[in-house]
Amino acid sequence: MMSLGDLIIRLCNRGFGTIEATRRFLGRPEVGTISTSELHSALKSDVLPPVLVDVRSDAEQTVSRIPGAITQQEYEAEAGAFAGRQVAVYCTVGGRSYLYARKLVAAGVDATNYRDGILGWCRDGLPLESPDKQPTTAVHPYWRIFNVPDQYEVKT
Repeated sequence: MMSLGDLIIRLCNRGFGTIEATRRFLGRPEVGTISTSELHSALKSDVLPPVLVDVRSDAEQTVSRIPGAITQQEYEAEAGAFAGRQVAVYCTVGGRSYLYARKLVAAGVDATNYRDGILGWCRDGLPLESPDKQPTTAVHPYWRIFNVPDQYEVKT
């Protein structure tokens, strides 16, 4: 049986997929997505990695983040320094990041939505870091209804 959290993620993915299809039908620029494996590979690549932007709340960000990520505020304060680079935006499950990536794409930025979010990163057992860049297993899942693998410590 599917958990409530997984059902919510599935419904959100379908809803944002429908919104995106409608936007593209209306001629709006596409907001692409990047998978966990694609993002992980890009961040480890010798080629210039994407700018990884975390749009989660301050409460979520004080617990942990994907290594190398910067906050939305940090990105906006230095946006000119990132000109010409791909931007990958993430949140917990992909909704808030889709909305921000859509805003960036409309402004002409090469932005993608990491729709799997930090929960997808955790489902693949990938590392997290604290705000002071130390390894951590703590993660803030936004809502406790979202499943977090056992090797991570849930903090809300």
